[in-house]
Amino acid sequence: MKLILATAVMAALLAGCETAPPIVETVIVEKPVPVPCKVPPITRPLFEVNRVSPADDMVTINRALRAEIEQRRGYEKVLEAGVKACQ
Repeated sequence: MKLILATAVMAALLAGCETAPPIVETVIVEKPVPVPCKVPPITRPLFEVNRVSPADDMVTINRALRAEIEQRRGYEKVLEAGVKACQ
């Protein structure tokens, strides 16, 4: 009888120690991470206006000024693309 009682007490004690396994949940946390910007240095082109001299005729100077407008537009697009790549 004592053996049965001792077995029942031990079974009750051991059953109390048993707990449910912990629940593991994976939580995704979206956090921005800073990344270094790796854009190669952009070299400034030699504009057409820098190649003409004041002694040149007005037609040559006018052509150089018009060409410079297009060169600057292209240069600005390259600069804007470099800035956009770093954002």
